[in-house]
Formats: sequence, structure tokens, C-alpha cells
Amino acid sequence: MSELTLPRPASFGLEIQRFARANASTLLATAIEWGLITTLVRSGGNYLVSAGVGASLGALMDFALKRRWAFMRRGTGSLRAESMRYVMVSSLSLGWNLIMAYGLVHWLHVPPVPGVIAASVLVGTLWNYPLQRVFVFPDIALRGLHQRAT
Repeated sequence: MSELTLPRPASFGLEIQRFARANASTLLATAIEWGLITTLVRSGGNYLVSAGVGASLGALMDFALKRRWAFMRRGTGSLRAESMRYVMVSSLSLGWNLIMAYGLVHWLHVPPVPGVIAASVLVGTLWNYPLQRVFVFPDIALRGLHQRAT
């Protein structure tokens, strides 16, 4: 019976760098998203359409920045597979954000804006980053481990 061993984790410094870059990617994509939404709404666009367009562009920016810069995936991995996993993690992230924001605001009586921001920070740190790190953009060693396990 063969024993399954995990690959040696990346150095702590590299992991901190990835975490910082992933969060910087999110902040930049969010700024672009909010800027586009504001511009479209102020130009007379419907706020729901503007939100949809902004969220779509923000997600594309976030995916591209994380794939190329935060997780340094240039030339590795399947773009299609990674983008499908990104959509799955992001969709579930939206649900977690809404559930947590609702709980903070309605059950713990946190004011809405700080409640939504706190939910976003918690979900981003506890859900988005770990899943993007090991599932959406896995290291080659982790991807090989996943393939052997399935």
C-alpha cells in the first residue's frame, strides 16, 4: 500500500508574497469595478446593468492579475480549467459574503457598511485566498497530487 505524501510547502516568505499580491489584485480589480460602475451610473446608465458590467470587468481583471502576477501561472496550467474553477470559487464566495453580511448586520447588529466590509475581509482571507491558492491556481506539485488522488 503506497503512502500519500504532501509536497513540501513553499517558503513562508513566498507564501506571504503570494498573499499580498493576491490581495493587491483584489483591491485593484475592485477599484476598477467601482470606478466603472460610478462612471456608468453618473452617465445615466441603469444601476443594475452598471453593477453587472462592473462586476464582470472586475472579475476578469482579478482573474488575470491573480493568474499572471499573484500566483505566477504564466505558461502553466489550463486557462479554461483555471477560469472554470475561479468562477466556481467566486460564485460560492458571493454566497458566503451575503450570508456573513446578513448575519453580522441582522443578528449581531453591526452597521451595514462595516458589516459588509468585515464579511468581505473574512471571506477573502478564509475562503477566497486558500481556495484560489490550492484549487484555482495550484502549484505543479499540488496539481500532480490532485491528479494522482483522482
